[in-house]
Amino acid sequence: MPENLHKNICEQSLFEAFFKQHSKNLHNFLYYKFGERLNPQDKMQEAFIKLWENCKKVTPSKAKSYVYTCLLYTSPSPR
Repeated sequence: MPENLHKNICEQSLFEAFFKQHSKNLHNFLYYKFGERLNPQDKMQEAFIKLWENCKKVTPSKAKSYVYTCLLYTSPSPR
């Protein structure tokens, strides 16, 4: 089903598919950028929770940039 048919990412199956597609890469990005000191698993989950809380405002085409932006604004500067 093409992404542009959805106005937002609130549909559970759409959100789950997005999570499965992007969670590993997001975790790896955090681990590469900050190492274990940031606890990448927790930060990744926080970003997806924020996405779910604001899902009515986020289209599927903008969801990836939304979660990465959440991470960059809530994470400390890398060493």
